[in-house]
Amino acid sequence: DLESEKKVSLPEIMIGDFQLETSEKFNEFMIELGVNWVTRNIANNLYPVQKIRQEGDEISLNTETTFRCTETKFKLNETWREDTADGRQTDTVATLSGNVLKKVQIPDASTGYHTTEELREFSEDGETMTMTLLIPSKPEVTCVRVYKRMHTEPTA
Repeated sequence: DLESEKKVSLPEIMIGDFQLETSEKFNEFMIELGVNWVTRNIANNLYPVQKIRQEGDEISLNTETTFRCTETKFKLNETWREDTADGRQTDTVATLSGNVLKKVQIPDASTGYHTTEELREFSEDGETMTMTLLIPSKPEVTCVRVYKRMHTEPTA
């Protein structure tokens, strides 16, 4: 059945480069994940660029900073092993629902690490990406990071 094999494309508004503009509760979120003080101190002062691309049915999500770059490639609705920026290894699955790209990151239960969710919600015009980082078991440390689209070419 070819219909079920149809590839899912990200909406055009999700493709591009987005730079962090504002951040709330990122430090609290990192503390909950056990990120050490030195790393948190660096991370809190970075304004990462997230680059989202799609080739065929493979999506790449790169986070670039002056400190380090992380790259993730995945297909929607398929579980993959992800090495998260905070050093966990998780079984991750990404889903697309309207203007929201959601990743659920589940570590091995034996590690004692938290399951986390990343939601990237895009404004209708594609100019803003609001990333929500949450730990389902710890809603009080939900982190909200707002990214703005970067325009390489000057707008006329």
